[in-house]
Amino acid sequence: MKWSAVLKDLREDRGVICPQDSGENIIIPIEYLPKGCRVGDVLQFNVSFDPFSTLMLLNKSQPKES
Repeated sequence: MKWSAVLKDLREDRGVICPQDSGENIIIPIEYLPKGCRVGDVLQFNVSFDPFSTLMLLNKSQPKES
């Protein structure tokens, strides 16, 4: 899934982004934003599901049988 958002504000260690076609704001840690981005920049996000990592995480969280 690919979506775009506008960087609305930079506050200390966080950025405020607003997905296009939405009135909602999302707060994101600044380390997850591209270096050098500025307020007003349009950012593109690619989000995907990783089934292998999900299974690995589930297996780690399962209690081990004795």
